[in-house]
Amino acid sequence: MRSLTRSRESLIKVRTKIKNWVTHELEAACIKLSSMLSDIFGKSGRHIVDGLLNGMDLDKVLESIPSRRVRAIKEEIRGIIQSNLSPSQIFLIQSHLNMIDSITNHIAEIDAKISSLISLHEEDLKIALSMPGMGIISASAILAEIGDIRDFSSPDKLAAYCGLVPSVYQSAGKLINGHITKHGSPHIRAMLTEVAHAIMRSKQNSRLKKFFLKIKARRGVKIGVVALARKVLCILYHLIMNQELYQDELLSKPRVVKHLSVHPAISMSINEMIETIVKAGYEVRRNECLDSG
Repeated sequence: MRSLTRSRESLIKVRTKIKNWVTHELEAACIKLSSMLSDIFGKSGRHIVDGLLNGMDLDKVLESIPSRRVRAIKEEIRGIIQSNLSPSQIFLIQSHLNMIDSITNHIAEIDAKISSLISLHEEDLKIALSMPGMGIISASAILAEIGDIRDFSSPDKLAAYCGLVPSVYQSAGKLINGHITKHGSPHIRAMLTEVAHAIMRSKQNSRLKKFFLKIKARRGVKIGVVALARKVLCILYHLIMNQELYQDELLSKPRVVKHLSVHPAISMSINEMIETIVKAGYEVRRNECLDSG
């Protein structure tokens, strides 16, 4: 599981890098879609880019934009498409887009495998997903990096293992706290930081968000995010050890726990299906009626 989540993280970084190449090539051709669209690789963005690559008439491309909201600003989009793509630019952008699609499909395959493995730790996953800011991917990655949480005698030991404790040095006979040690896996720190940012940006009030705002007022945003990441980790430790869901009276509505959906392109053999069902605790029997026709 740890190998899968780390591979997924690496693929996400590679895909982001290729997306930046595509954006650069479009801007070099005076097509600055990123100034009008929040994500040029979304449904509407890809529709426009694919239309330009295939040499379609710009009016037809803009008229057939799938999003009504984006279609409403088609004249503004027309104004930022000030040049045609050269054959070499078309070749490069199309090659990059093909790589992006291939990586996206590969990530979906990894997601499906992560989903089947994390189902063996369903209770711990439910507990992690009950916390604000947690998603199926972040929860799976954090649980995979920690391993057996019961190997740690206290949440402070777990935080030290993840490198989220301050370094301590001595000066003039005084102990001074410095930056966090950053010991252990950088993957879990990155994922916990993402969770902290999700809590920070959330419109919902929560005790964790109030904790961040309190630290932010005294020490700044960066220290507040790191402190919140450690807080999330320590709370998760207590919840899993006691097998309890996260409770927060400030949350206006409880979180709905959803399982990771399997990509439709991923298929399982009959034996794999049976093995998954048996692992879930069910008994599989042959249907005599079907056998007899």
